[in-house]
Amino acid sequence: MAKDKMMEYYRAGFERAYRLYKEDGPEALEKEMKFRNVTGVNARLTAREIDTGIDDIKRLTIETVLTMAMGTLYAEFGFGEKRLKRFRDVFMEATKDLNAGIVTWADICYNIEDLTGVHVSLVDELGRDTGMIREA
Repeated sequence: MAKDKMMEYYRAGFERAYRLYKEDGPEALEKEMKFRNVTGVNARLTAREIDTGIDDIKRLTIETVLTMAMGTLYAEFGFGEKRLKRFRDVFMEATKDLNAGIVTWADICYNIEDLTGVHVSLVDELGRDTGMIREA
């Protein structure tokens, strides 16, 4: 790696550490250092900034899936305003339960399969070994 590039990374890391120390104190800096040692994350962002980005991605993903589902329900199944609003409310409540850990992806997948007989490919895509799909 070129010496200039290495110095740029060094300065960026030092600036990030200083900003975190100044804004949140020494405990926050210590926590950040532990986080980076455990995860191996080497970025110009703090853990808090990374979490904020992840939250934005989750929110946009949920909004995208909800919009696609509502469009399909309207176009293919004739859902009107009342049923679409009801679907949206139930969908968002289920999303909150999933995010809060009240239900798991496995619960949702197995319920669909058990109650309807429709196989959910999410189980196959994520695999049971990833920990994202836990055995019921």
